[in-house]
Amino acid sequence: MLSVKATEAQRVAFVREMPCGDKACQTLWLGRAREDAVQVAELKPGSERCEEVTVAKDGFRIGFLINGYQFRIFDGDTRRQINQVNLLEPDRTPTSRIARGVTFSTNGAAVTFDDCPRDHSGCKSGLVAVR
Repeated sequence: MLSVKATEAQRVAFVREMPCGDKACQTLWLGRAREDAVQVAELKPGSERCEEVTVAKDGFRIGFLINGYQFRIFDGDTRRQINQVNLLEPDRTPTSRIARGVTFSTNGAAVTFDDCPRDHSGCKSGLVAVR
């Protein structure tokens, strides 16, 4: 289970994975504490997988990295998806490159990440506006 806690704004975000047939099903969860977290999304089994969870410094925006390139941003209060951006353009399935180490900028207007090949070393820096 991927999990992250934003202590400043008292938020938790995590991914639950359960078997579903011959595949794994993942659901995305947000809350002020694990006890009050609610499911905010269900990923498509076999074609979507959450690889990272990150929280903005203010604690109000939470991002889930899906399939190594798609970044889905949720509002920590309303628990609704407020944006979705591709950090990398998918070139095939699975993509030959993957985003890693995704972090919101200090003001939350962008995210930084490592743009890495899936099958060998050689990461480079990436930056994408998310507002």
